[in-house]
Amino acid sequence: MNMRSIEHHTGPLCPARERRRLWSKRRFVRIGGVMLATIAVLASSAGWWLPALGGLLALPGRPARADAIVVLGGGFPLRDQHAIDLYREGWAREIWRTGETPGGSFVVQKARRLAIQQGVPASAFVPLITDSTWTDGREIARMARERGVARVLIVTDWPHSRRAMCVIHRHLADTGVVAIYDGPRNPPYTPANWWNDPEGRRIVPGELLKTLYYLVRFGVTPWTCS
Repeated sequence: MNMRSIEHHTGPLCPARERRRLWSKRRFVRIGGVMLATIAVLASSAGWWLPALGGLLALPGRPARADAIVVLGGGFPLRDQHAIDLYREGWAREIWRTGETPGGSFVVQKARRLAIQQGVPASAFVPLITDSTWTDGREIARMARERGVARVLIVTDWPHSRRAMCVIHRHLADTGVVAIYDGPRNPPYTPANWWNDPEGRRIVPGELLKTLYYLVRFGVTPWTCS
């Protein structure tokens, strides 16, 4: 095949390649523009949707008389100190603490020592073996039946409150036991400013993902809980 023939077969492909290149470039520009516009909208409306995300997770706390104060695992020492304060104020006669392990949890042992140091009798501190919010709910229901209690006062942080109470209500549904939520006083961040705190920026998005997982995995609908 001579050079003229080669040019005849390859020449027409160049405009096609150029059209594809221009089309890709325009597509990239359009996608980039959409992304920049989205970022601009999110940034300009952050004062609305960031607090709204916090509000989706948070339940209002209200202490009430109960048979037991239940501290959900994690959040040491803020949750534990609040539970101790509630105990000393007379809201309940004992503290249950989830997150114990068969071999003994270091955090639960620290929580127990903190409680005893502040006047909680050792016999009034009851650890529950759990490894998730779902097993928290299951063990709280089991212990409530075993001890014949009528009301439990749940202590956890506000980002965890809605999912936790949904799960606990699910497990207590056929027991007649009432669960009430109260969170630590003066938390380091609130639904109105969580994004300004490094821990808030870590905890709140993670809790939103866990809430979605519990919806899919267990059918826990957070908008039905209070």
